[in-house]
Amino acid sequence: MNQIVPADQTSTREIGIAVGTSGASIAPQNLGEVVRFAEVMCRADIALPKHLRGNAGACMAVALQALEWQMSPFAVASKSYAVNGAIAYEAQLIAAVVNTRSGIKGRLKYHFSGEGDKLVCRVVGALDGEDCEYVSPPVGAIQPKNSPLWKTDPQQQLGYFSARSWARRHCPEVLLGVYDRDEVEQFRDSENAKDVTPLSERLKLAKIEQHETAGVTEGFDKSFVTAETEAVADAGTAPQGEAEAGDIGADHVDTASSASEYTKEDCVRAFIRTATDMELAEDDRLEILDQAKDFWREAMPANADFVGACFNTARKVSKGEIGATAATKYLEALAA
Repeated sequence: MNQIVPADQTSTREIGIAVGTSGASIAPQNLGEVVRFAEVMCRADIALPKHLRGNAGACMAVALQALEWQMSPFAVASKSYAVNGAIAYEAQLIAAVVNTRSGIKGRLKYHFSGEGDKLVCRVVGALDGEDCEYVSPPVGAIQPKNSPLWKTDPQQQLGYFSARSWARRHCPEVLLGVYDRDEVEQFRDSENAKDVTPLSERLKLAKIEQHETAGVTEGFDKSFVTAETEAVADAGTAPQGEAEAGDIGADHVDTASSASEYTKEDCVRAFIRTATDMELAEDDRLEILDQAKDFWREAMPANADFVGACFNTARKVSKGEIGATAATKYLEALAA
């Protein structure tokens, strides 16, 4: 199912080959030839790493990258990995690309100083007639370190790290969209995003915002917020779109009860539900969150700081700055 074109339409005779003084190389002349080559390439079995076997789409991506670098697609493929659902490349390959495709005069020069965790690498490359340099952080400050070379040959691995960082600083177009394994390991989707603002600062900001909006209830419909609260309570702790109806919790808030019976958990669910309601425009979600803040501040006057934290966090979820799951876990921990 990964085929781009039917197998019987693929022929190596339809793929361009260039012959020069250094030998023959694959030279597709148009996108159709690249597609046909990817179909052939994906059937190469042991000539490919497992994540590319039978996957014509991934082979096409690797082949296009190799052709842009004027390298053998199979050589580049052998230096690729599948990490966290993305294609990553070996640091050695990236260093080779920097030396051959960055436009530097000669090659990168490496200068090491310090020992152990204090080992530092200074990389210098002549670019546009000027010596451009990059100085790495000490080895002890670099994370993650997935390659065994960090232990057995730290200078070599630090050199790879520094060459990549040099290119990202001085000629980012060379490595645009290309990452090595350590970089991909650092990738976190929005569900894992964390707000590192100190809690005291967040609560302080919440108090300021509450003061500024005090008494501003024009257009506020308490019955709407109450209905939202009921819907969220029915849905348990799962934000909208993250659980099916049969999987969610059975806890329920009786909206006919007095306000004093609402809990912090009810407050969390109400804010997160509104923040993740993609049927509403972002501006509408933010407006409802403002109204909900007033409602919950009245419902739980003894927990104004907590309501403010819920409001600020929900705004970040609504804007896509933090994931709903991470936000819910943070607020539930704050509520405990």
